[in-house]
Amino acid sequence: MQDKFDLLVDDDGDFVLDSSGDLDLATALETVQQDIKFRGLTAHGSYDIDPFFGADLISFQRLPNTRRTGDYMKANMYEALVRDGRFTRDSIVVDAVPVGREEVAIVVFVRDAVAGTEEDVLNNTPIPMVTFTVAFDNWQISAITGGLR
Repeated sequence: MQDKFDLLVDDDGDFVLDSSGDLDLATALETVQQDIKFRGLTAHGSYDIDPFFGADLISFQRLPNTRRTGDYMKANMYEALVRDGRFTRDSIVVDAVPVGREEVAIVVFVRDAVAGTEEDVLNNTPIPMVTFTVAFDNWQISAITGGLR
């Protein structure tokens, strides 16, 4: 996986300022997490540069919380991560985990070395980078850094 550097953004996508008032830079790890969040929270047609960018997770809301729906969500998330070459096919693992009757978590794991995670990767343990929670009954999608809590 290539190292990328970018401006740091908060959970709302707004730029973060450092203590001197300048735009803050993201670490390599934060850049990976931001890239995954952006792809997971983007619906098809909402990003003018590429209308099929993103996992389009919102399109799965109001569907039954079944294994098949989870498999489709995993496939969409996986393709959103690898289609532009930002992540390689071997570096990403995506899983869908029912966390309630009307809610599923989509967990994105990274296998390649990322700043701050080398030890876990060397132990052959994929690192949970971002978990998306999709509620089928109220149109809510959230993203948290790391695994299920």
